[in-house]
Amino acid sequence: MRAGDVASGGGAAGGGGVVGEGGVEDPVRAVRGAGAPGTVGDWLAGLFAVAREEVLHAPRVLDVLDDLVSGMGEAEFLIALPALRQAFTYFPPRERETVAGHLLARRGLGGTGRSLLRVPSGDPVLAAAAAALEARVDAVLIREGLLA
Repeated sequence: MRAGDVASGGGAAGGGGVVGEGGVEDPVRAVRGAGAPGTVGDWLAGLFAVAREEVLHAPRVLDVLDDLVSGMGEAEFLIALPALRQAFTYFPPRERETVAGHLLARRGLGGTGRSLLRVPSGDPVLAAAAAALEARVDAVLIREGLLA
């Protein structure tokens, strides 16, 4: 399936009432159905393009997204990360702060969403790739008996 097709599916979900003024009909089914690491970011980009405001006012959608991303393994997350980053660019900074604040509150953590949005120096995609490489090296060292 092409990225444009997947994004269109997310747009159709947003425009078709999965997220709407009356609330969320079935965000679990809609978001999890598009939750494969290689497609979730593109699907979300389509959703955010047509229903960004509705997503902000539908905490269950954010909860499902949080569960989905939190449940990914490291390799899956690295596959999904570039498209997820792109999808969330549909939100201006103030709305990203709202999303981040919701995630903090969901975990019972203090602070503001703004604190999560401060960009550390360096490229986060490069840092994630470096962490994956280190994990693979550690696995080889353990397998060869060079690391306990």
